[in-house]
Amino acid sequence: MKDRTYPRRGLTGELVHEIGLRIVRGELPPGASIPADGEPGEATVSRTVVREAIKVLAAKGLVAARPKTGTQVRERRYWNLMDPDVLSWRIEAEPGDDLIDDVFELRRLLEPTAAALAAARASEAEVEELGAAYAQMEANVADDSEAYIAADLQFHAIILEACHNELLAQLGSTLRAVFRASFTRTHGGAVKTLPMHEAVLAGIRLGDGERAESAMRALIDGSAALLDEPAPAKAGR
Repeated sequence: MKDRTYPRRGLTGELVHEIGLRIVRGELPPGASIPADGEPGEATVSRTVVREAIKVLAAKGLVAARPKTGTQVRERRYWNLMDPDVLSWRIEAEPGDDLIDDVFELRRLLEPTAAALAAARASEAEVEELGAAYAQMEANVADDSEAYIAADLQFHAIILEACHNELLAQLGSTLRAVFRASFTRTHGGAVKTLPMHEAVLAGIRLGDGERAESAMRALIDGSAALLDEPAPAKAGR
């Protein structure tokens, strides 16, 4: 599952990120104009760079460029909320639980069925890859590291790909940013959820769709419950 975000490098990438984040935060409300030379206070950039950034933001539904009236921020209902960049900006701008709650609701609708399909359709190679991802999670669970989260993302990505449904696989790629956010928020409970991942793996290995589906539902519910637990204390604090 690869990231499909606009690269945040170079002047255009930085400007896309800066304006996009300000729009999502509400600092640039609907109807606000985007000057042809960028926002006041920002580093001066060429009109060519601004035009390119506007094209990217327009494709995401955040702005609209019209003759004579210029470029204006659009209302939220026009935004492409499933765009990877828009999702990422929302996570950065809205650190509260509302978005995470939406993520878990979506996961409950999507992932149990995906696990059942993977149990029926996964190739031997995909089952081996899933087992390898789980092994990486197991190896890194004690130190609660970034390596654990990366392996966790890979575990869920393989399941979506193993459904052999292009739409599900692409949806998983789109949701990578919010999946990472939910995994990070519940990562303090990795020791608790690791056995639940193992149960999902077992169901898929056995080709038992009902078992895999039930295990995935238990995993999501168990992870969601961790949101209500206090964050673990860090060493030195």
